Amino acid sequence: MKAGSDRVKLSRRHFLGGGAAVLGMGALGMRAWAEMARHPLAGTTLPKWEKGHFRISMLFNGRGESAFLVMPDGTSLMIDCGDYVFRGRDVVKHLPDDSRRAGEWISRYVLRENPNGKKVDYFLLTHYHSDHAGGLPFNAGRSANGKYSISGIGQAMDMLDFTTFIDRSWPNMNDPAPRADNFDDWTVKHVKEVYAEAERRGIKVERFRLEKGSDQIRQLHGGGGKFSFTPLCARGEILKRDGTVLDLGKFDRPRSKFGENEMSVGFVLSLGDFRYFTAGDFQGSVKGADGKRVEIEDILAAECPQVDVAKANHHGHHSMPDKLVNALRARVILAGVWHQAHMTRDAVRRLAKGGWPCLYAPGLFPEKRRKEDAAEAWMKDVAPESFAGAHAVVDVAPDGKSYRLMMVTAADESFRILGAYDFKTSSKAATIG
Repeated sequence: MKAGSDRVKLSRRHFLGGGAAVLGMGALGMRAWAEMARHPLAGTTLPKWEKGHFRISMLFNGRGESAFLVMPDGTSLMIDCGDYVFRGRDVVKHLPDDSRRAGEWISRYVLRENPNGKKVDYFLLTHYHSDHAGGLPFNAGRSANGKYSISGIGQAMDMLDFTTFIDRSWPNMNDPAPRADNFDDWTVKHVKEVYAEAERRGIKVERFRLEKGSDQIRQLHGGGGKFSFTPLCARGEILKRDGTVLDLGKFDRPRSKFGENEMSVGFVLSLGDFRYFTAGDFQGSVKGADGKRVEIEDILAAECPQVDVAKANHHGHHSMPDKLVNALRARVILAGVWHQAHMTRDAVRRLAKGGWPCLYAPGLFPEKRRKEDAAEAWMKDVAPESFAGAHAVVDVAPDGKSYRLMMVTAADESFRILGAYDFKTSSKAATIG
C-alpha cells in the first residue's frame, strides 16, 4: 500500500493480516507494540468508513471531550462536544491550533467522516459541564442562526444538521438540581438555549431512558449485523442487570447534592462479540452501610459486562477503581484529555494491574507526564502516537470478531495514520442482561 494513499479497504484480510493480533495475556511491552504500530496503514490517509463496520473516533483538540461514532448501517452518533479554555501551566497544547474553536474542529472532522455529510442522527450529552457541552464564557459570539452561543454543541449545531438530541435529564434539567456554582450554571444556560433552538427547528430532544431493553440508540438506516445498545447509568442512578434502577442518592445524601460527574450518562454499544464502554465523567463516592466510602464506579462494576474498548471515566483523573477495571477488562483505553493531570498515575496503575495486554491511547500524553512517569512499568503500554497528539479511531470488522485501532494525527486535517494496531475480540466471561 502506498503511503499517503487516499483510501485503503478495511477488509477482513487487512484486519487479520495487517499486523499481529493480540492473543495472549500479560504485558506486551514497547517493542511488541512498536512492531504492531508499523502497520501497512501507517503513513496513509484514514480510510473512509465502510458499510457493515462500527467506527468509534475519540477526538483530540485539547479543549474538551467529544466522540463521533458510525454504526454498521451508517447511523451516526456524536457524544459530547466540549469547549473549555483552560489556562495555566498544566494546559496541554491545542490541536491543530487556536485558529478555530473546539466545536468547529470537531464539526470539520465529522463532515469528513460522516457517510451522511451534515446529517447527524444523534447527539448525546453525558452531563452539564463545559468541557463536554461548551458554555457561555467560552464562545465565539452569538449565532446568526438562532438565540444561542457559538460554543461546543452550539457551534456544532451551526455546522451540522442533527435529528435527535438525547440529554441526561430533559425536559426537567433540575433532575436532580445541578450544583449552584458558575461552572455548572453557565453550561446549563447554554444547553437550554441550544435545546430551545433545536425544538424550534423541529429537532427532537429526549430524556435518556435508563431501562432494560431500551432501543433509544439504534440503527436507523436499515440495520444489519448484531448491533446493540445497553444503558448503564444516568442522573445518579444505575440500571441493574435485573432491570431495576439503583438510586445512588439512597446512600448518605440525596442526588440533588451530587456533582455533575455523578450525573453522567453511561452505556455499552456492541457489534457481535465486540463491546465498547463509555460513561462520561462518572465518578464519585457514597457512604456505605458500614460507614466507609464506596466508589460509585465500583457499584457500577457489578452491572458491567466485559468489553474490548473503554473510554476512561473522567478523563482518567483518579478514576477507574479496581472493581470496574476488573469487570471491564478492556484491551484498549481511550481518554479525552485537556489537562496534564488527566490519565493520572494512580488510575493507570490500576488499569495496568490486571495483567492482560492493554494499550493506553489518550488523545495526548504530554512531555511533562512522560518525564514524571518515565520509571512507571505501564509507560511501555502507552501508544507513542499519543505523545504528539492523535485522534484514536477504532474500526470494528462487520463480524465483530476483530477490530483495529488507528492513531490519526491531530496536528492537522490530513487524517494521516501515525500507527495502527490489530486486535481480535476477547472471549467474554460475562453477558449483558
